[in-house]
Amino acid sequence: MITSMLRFSRPVCHRLPRVGIARPNLLSPAINRVPNVRSYATGRREEAPKVRYLFYTFIFSTFVLYLATTQINKKQPKKSFSEDEFRAYEEETGLKRRSRLIKNEDREKYTFYAVPFVHRQKFIDILENKLGSRQVKVIDPEEVVKKEIETEGHYSILLQELQANKKPMPKGLMTALIKNEIRNYLNTRNGTFDTNFILRNYPQTTDEAIKFENEVSEIKKCIALHYDILNELEKTKGPEGARLVNNVLGYYDAVKKTKIITYNHDELDEKMQDVVLEIL
Repeated sequence: MITSMLRFSRPVCHRLPRVGIARPNLLSPAINRVPNVRSYATGRREEAPKVRYLFYTFIFSTFVLYLATTQINKKQPKKSFSEDEFRAYEEETGLKRRSRLIKNEDREKYTFYAVPFVHRQKFIDILENKLGSRQVKVIDPEEVVKKEIETEGHYSILLQELQANKKPMPKGLMTALIKNEIRNYLNTRNGTFDTNFILRNYPQTTDEAIKFENEVSEIKKCIALHYDILNELEKTKGPEGARLVNNVLGYYDAVKKTKIITYNHDELDEKMQDVVLEIL
């Protein structure tokens, strides 16, 4: 009986080690899976800073590119303006983008003779007569201002205020008035014919001279009487005014457009004949 019991227990004892050995094998897959999960989580944490770095780099690069493009665009001249933008652009840069009133193809049809200062009306009358082979239009700034006020033109209120307060005209205003006068003339029947314009006592500053050539037309010849410049200019305009007029003569002389006429009182007509032949 004992022998039979031993026989029965031997298989039982033989199975116990197998059960004990099997447990670690059952747990091993779970143990092996834990490191894999932890490794994946660590990888995501390491990738997050890389993504943020790339994102910030992209934002910074875009910002730098925007700044560079903006600076380039600022250096390029604008091709279109609103009215307010154009005025601001003129004040800021001093550049003129308006086309001239007299187109290049009409420069021979309409010619301009500047007389920055003249004391005697006789000189203008003789010059007008000598240029009379074509239509002649004499433009006198004093008459232009008077006409603007009487007709209640665009600048009439401003002109009245300046006169009432005895203030000088702002830079460019006289040229704007003369430009309007020329434009109005071109719209008349006489304006359809070839015309010589005589600008009496204009321009009297280099700023006005430059503005006129930028916005209206080139001056063909700048004419002055030596006697008037020497004896009457400073008495009429004062030292500063005389200096400004002489600057205008120098400005045109630099491009060989100034003609100073020296004459005796009894030979002005003869001298003017020579001058007209020269400039024509």
